[in-house]
Parts: sequence; C-alpha cells; structure tokens
Amino acid sequence: MKREGTNSFKDNINRMFLRYAIAPAFVIAFAGVLFTFLLWGYSTIDMVNQSNTSIREEIEYAMVSYQEILEDIAERTELITRPMNKEKRVALFESLYKLSNSLGYRADIYIFNDEYEPIISSTNEVPAGLIKNWGIFRQMDQMPRHISMKVVTDAENDAAVIHMGSPMRSEETTVGYVIFVLNSDEFRILLTKIPTQTIITDSFGYIYLANNYDFCDNLDRLDRNYEKKTGYIQWNKKKFYITSSSILQEQLYIYSSMDISNQLSTFKWTVVLIIILFVVILFFLMKGAEKISVQSTKDIDVIFDAFEKVEEGDLNGYITICSSKEFQTIGEAYNMMLDSLKEQIEKNKEMIAHMAFAQIKQLESQINPHFLFNTLENIRVMCKIDVAKADKMIINLSSLLRYSISNAEKDVTVCQDMEITNHYLSLIKIRFNQRFQYQVEIDEKILDCVIPKLLIQPLIENAIKYGFGDREKLKVEIRGFQEEENLIFICKDDGVGINEDVLKELQHTLAQPKNHSMHLGLYNIHKRIQLRYEEGYGISIQSRQGEGTTLILKLPILRREHID
Repeated sequence: MKREGTNSFKDNINRMFLRYAIAPAFVIAFAGVLFTFLLWGYSTIDMVNQSNTSIREEIEYAMVSYQEILEDIAERTELITRPMNKEKRVALFESLYKLSNSLGYRADIYIFNDEYEPIISSTNEVPAGLIKNWGIFRQMDQMPRHISMKVVTDAENDAAVIHMGSPMRSEETTVGYVIFVLNSDEFRILLTKIPTQTIITDSFGYIYLANNYDFCDNLDRLDRNYEKKTGYIQWNKKKFYITSSSILQEQLYIYSSMDISNQLSTFKWTVVLIIILFVVILFFLMKGAEKISVQSTKDIDVIFDAFEKVEEGDLNGYITICSSKEFQTIGEAYNMMLDSLKEQIEKNKEMIAHMAFAQIKQLESQINPHFLFNTLENIRVMCKIDVAKADKMIINLSSLLRYSISNAEKDVTVCQDMEITNHYLSLIKIRFNQRFQYQVEIDEKILDCVIPKLLIQPLIENAIKYGFGDREKLKVEIRGFQEEENLIFICKDDGVGINEDVLKELQHTLAQPKNHSMHLGLYNIHKRIQLRYEEGYGISIQSRQGEGTTLILKLPILRREHID
C-alpha cells in the first residue's frame, strides 16, 4: 500500500529532472539577465558620473583661471586712477587673449569706474545685462571682498552668460569694477563630447548651459524638486539617473542625467519573454519526462506491487522480469527472498517461546531485588524499635525469598501466591502498626487457578509506596474472583490518589512496547502478562486525586490440570 507523504519513484524522477535540469537552466538564465541588468546599471551610473566629472573639471579649470586674472586686474587700480595709454591697453588685452587662447574659451572684459561708467571694454557696446546698481554690480557692492558671479540671459543673442566681477579697491574705497562676461556658447562644444544630458546652473537654479531642458520650469530654471539630486528620478513618466556636483564654492552646479526608460522597458520585456519561453519548454519537457519515467519504471512498479503483497502477508507472489539484466537480477533475488522468508518464519515460531521465557526471567530478576531492598530497610528500622517484631519479619522475609528465588516452578496456584502475599502483608502490618489496615477476599473457586509468581504482592507494594502521601492511615483491599473466562484481581486503596497528568502518563506507559519512564514495577508486571498471554491481558489503573487508586489485574483462567 502507498504510504502517505511518500512520493513514488516515478514522481522522484520527474522531480529530479526538474530540479537538476530545468531549474538550474532557469536560474542561470535569470542570473544572467540579472547580472546584465546590474552591470548595465553600474555602467550607466559610472558613465553619468564620469561625464559629470569631465564637465566639472573642464569648466572649473576655465572659471578658476579667469578668477585668477580677474583678481590680478582688480588690484591694478591705476587702470582707473591714472590715464590709460595705448601700450597699457594693448598689454591688458594681450594677457586676456593669451589666456583665452590657452583655455579655448573666450571672455569679454569690462572695466567701470565708481560711477558705473565703462572705462575699458573689449566690445563696441556694453551688454544690456550690465545695469547700474543691479545684477552683478549689486552683488559686488554687497560683497566687496569676494568675487561675484551671476547667470544672466542675453535677450539679444538668446543665450545665457556668466557675469564674473570684482570691485577695484584702493585703501578700503571702491574706485571701480572689473567684469568678465563668459557666453554659454563658448562651452557648448563640451556638451557634444559626452553621452549624457547636462545642465549647468548658478546657486539659484538659473540655467547657464544645457543640452536637455526636461527638468526646467516655466522660468527657465531647474525644477526645485531636482536641485542637488543624485540617484534615480521619475519625470514625465520617464526614468532618469541624475547626479550633481558644484564648483567655485557652490556658485555653479553641474547636473548630468541619462534617460533609462527604454533600457528598463527592454529588460522588462526580455524577462517576460524568458519566462514565457521557459514555461513552454517546461510544459513539453514535463510531458516527455512523464512518458520516459513511465517506461523506465514499469519493472519497478512490478517489484513494488510484489512487495506490497508481502507486506499484506502474501508470500506466494513470485515475479518474472525479462527486461534489463539489472532488474532480472532483482527479480531473482526477490523470489529467493520469499523462499528464505518462509523458511525463517517457521524457525521464528519455535524461537518466540524461548525469547518470551527469557524476557520473563529478565523481568523477574528486576522485581526480586526491589522486594528485598524495601523489606530489609523495614527490618533495619524495626530492630531499633521492637526486636520481637523484627524477628518475625525476618521469618516472613525468609519465606518470601525462598519462594521468589525458587526455580522449581515458574507458575503457581492462586493459593500458593496468596500465602506468600500474606507473609508480605504481615511484614507491612508490623512496620506500620495501626496506620495500615488491609482486607483480603479471594473466591475459593479460583484458589487452584495457575498464575505467574509474584503478581499480587507488587500491587500491594505500589499502593503502600504511593498511597500514604501525607495521610496518617491507609487501607488496602485485595479481591480475587472469576469474571466469565477471565481471572480478576483488584488492589484498591483509599490513599492520596494520582494526579490526572501523572495518571495519563502511567496509562500511556503501559500502552508502549518499551518503558522509557521511571515507573518500573507496574510496567514489569504488565509486560510479563502480555509476553505470556498476548494482548487483552495485563494491568489497568483507575484513580482520582484525594480518593485513592484502584489497580485491576486481568488474566486468563488456567487450571492445574490444563497446564499438566
């Protein structure tokens, strides 16, 4: 019969095929896609970061270079306080042009006096953005010791410019202003050399240079939600990766971004396609695996059915297999096993009786030392209290020992066993005096019935051992009678009784084939009876805490003449 929770060999083949063929292939494919996705993500981040770094370093170098020459010119107050001749003017513009040529980015220079009137100009006209008391002039007046910078939209050229200026001071007095104007078109060629979208703004978000206006608001400023952002962002249902950096003490910000929506969509559909492909492959492979497993396990099913018949007790189910050499050998070995089992069963029938007898003797050897230990302990105590009673206990003990160690007969009559039981009760009575009372009622009709030795005495011993508890007195009643075809012995006490949990444990122990608890005495008696008379006989326990315990011993009716 098929065991619950156990898969058949055919099912195991299918599972192994899925586990070691399909599953690894799916995992490898999925891991490959995942690795590719992670590698792409890393390369995207690295590309955006490198582009941002490249732009930042190039622009920062140019801006710092112009700041240095701006600081140098700002210290030359004689350009305003003294008349400017042609040689000085040419020298000034030559130094500026030399720097512009080395950098590759041209800047216009304008020098104003303290009345905001142009003194020197590199162009014919002053840009409209250089307005008196406004823009860059206002910043320079507010921070006379710093270089000011401002992004301004050049309406005429439709381009943004950077005004970089510094006051020209003489003895803490502003005598003029020097301003560089850098048109964004000068740096536009940089944006063609990088693969990312770039936006350059000032600290207020005003755009100086850009090749992507996705993140701009209606005022041509960078949307405040993305200022100083780094990471993945969502914009107009598209996914971007963006990174930012700053230069010139955070006066300019550089944002680099890349649209990854198409790549993500491609990866998504690739994963979906792989899953669909594997589902289709899995379907056809499972069908093929099922067909192969049925063909490969046909002989195993024959062997399995044969073993099921053996399990049910049928030892005549010989099998014939004519397929592969291996299964032929198994079939022949199975048939030989049946013949061997039949022979062994016959031998085991003869051995069972010897094994049962040996187990009974082993259990008896465990019981006798138990009696001896408790009785000798009682005698030791009585020798100190009453020597005469101790002498009587020794006589009773000697009779009990002779009876228990005698091997002349393994079975005794009820009359013989009760005689020894009375010796035991006499010992207990002497020990406990008025604290212990007992009553024996044995039906005369069962006195000649045959029972194993030392069955009743351990029941009384158990009642005394556990019945007293914290009580002063204990009464034990022993009854024996015939009930239909059964012999019944009852040992009842009015002691403290047994706790419900302990009672359940005792009843569970008696139902087990082996004893793993500390309740040795009662289990030994129960096991002896079951080894002799099989199931249906033995000890049962009834108890209620505070009301006492009842032990019921059930045996078959056997007379002396039937044994002989």
